[in-house]
Amino acid sequence: MKNARSKIQLKSYSDHGQTHAHDHHQLVLPLVGKLSLSVNSRAGEVAEGRAAIIAAGQDHDFEARDDNRFVVADVPEGLAPMLDRLPCFVQLDAGLEHYVQFLHAQLQQGAEGSQTQHQMLLLLIQLLQERFGDRLRLDRRVDVAKRFIDEHFHQKITVNRLATIAHLSVRQLNQLFREQVGLTPHHYLTELRMQTAWQLLERGDLSIQHIADAVGYSSLSAFSDRFAQHFGHSPSHFRRLSK
Repeated sequence: MKNARSKIQLKSYSDHGQTHAHDHHQLVLPLVGKLSLSVNSRAGEVAEGRAAIIAAGQDHDFEARDDNRFVVADVPEGLAPMLDRLPCFVQLDAGLEHYVQFLHAQLQQGAEGSQTQHQMLLLLIQLLQERFGDRLRLDRRVDVAKRFIDEHFHQKITVNRLATIAHLSVRQLNQLFREQVGLTPHHYLTELRMQTAWQLLERGDLSIQHIADAVGYSSLSAFSDRFAQHFGHSPSHFRRLSK
């Protein structure tokens, strides 16, 4: 379903469900309790420190007998085409567990706007791909452009420069990058900057101006505006939450 919309919600499971499949990817992230899952006949569970990535089209069923609560994200296949290459069951490190708690808090506060949820979901996908994306294999030219962004995101980067580095036209680069990464180079750069800014805000040892500089924004107001567009709150709001 190419026109499906992304959605993040809090969900509890009460009993054994019938085997079914979705035309979108689904991420199941633990908050309380345990969910037993069978995905394409592979058994596993979502519990403390362990999440599930259910790719579009995969048959699955579930069972949960005790009190439970999960963050469940529906991800249109077109938004993250490479999620089907990630492991089905993954261990969450401290950074991901912290982000799950952040999502929980935002959902409890009513973060239901489609733009806010979309940005939170993009960051979640990026974090998962960073941790578990060693199986991903990109076109060599796309990989060159992506690596350049990863290493120089704090500098000014234009799509024309990326296309030259990748030996592609701008149109070809945008098309291949979006097909394989799920975002255009420009959007990937923005997401990487915002993700890094959020992590630096969580650390709490840098001023917001220093964080803006560290992620490639010479203007504090431009950085604050972009951050607020992504997450629905200003950097100072997140700084207060981290204290």
